[in-house]
Amino acid sequence: MPDDRAIAQLVGQTYDAALGDEDWAVVLRRVLVLLGGEAVALHPTGAPMPTDAAIRVGCDPAYIPLYNAHYHQTWPILPMMQRLQAQPVFVDRMLVPQNDFLRTEFYNDYIRPQGGHSGLYWVDFGTQGLGAHLSLWRSPRRPDWSDEEVRLLQHLGPHIGRALKIQGRLVATPPRNGHAPPLLAPRERDCLAWVARGASSKQAAQRLALSVYTVNEYVASAMRKLRATSRSEAVATALSLGLLDA
Repeated sequence: MPDDRAIAQLVGQTYDAALGDEDWAVVLRRVLVLLGGEAVALHPTGAPMPTDAAIRVGCDPAYIPLYNAHYHQTWPILPMMQRLQAQPVFVDRMLVPQNDFLRTEFYNDYIRPQGGHSGLYWVDFGTQGLGAHLSLWRSPRRPDWSDEEVRLLQHLGPHIGRALKIQGRLVATPPRNGHAPPLLAPRERDCLAWVARGASSKQAAQRLALSVYTVNEYVASAMRKLRATSRSEAVATALSLGLLDA
């Protein structure tokens, strides 16, 4: 299993990808290295978009239009979405018995022809169910996913979700032409930067040698200056204005 430094580097790369300073494909290759697998796909939304927006590494390009047109609807986990909200990281065999899974159209006509066998997933949930999701696949020559690998994806998944939300907010934030950006105090930037990395107020306080109360006050002050109604909106606005380095 990777050490804490390698995991922290990957988390940092994930937020760099949200800012456009790193390629998502590079991040996914790093995920494959740390978790092990032959193929990975990151879908930023629950349903295929008019223009395919998924990022894939190790997947057969010939199957991409087939997935968007049909096979995304045959994923045997889809009927279990309600159960998954309490279990956002799982191995397919955790929810569908192996013998049943191996008889599905999804496995025989989509996964197996690409050399895959066992899948490990992270799923984010939006207001309408399935949101962003990550799928990793191993060939039948490799052992099934371990509990340690499941736990590692449980740690990485929320960071990927936050990074995708930050990226979406950056894309949606209109430029403020003709208006000087608000000036954030150094500690406001520091606290907001840790929020951008997915840290809680307690974690940010530990990193910055401040009290949790002080961190919350700095974040609240930054939100007021940025006219943001949530922490994530404040992060996205600050990033779009170049007020944060990462």
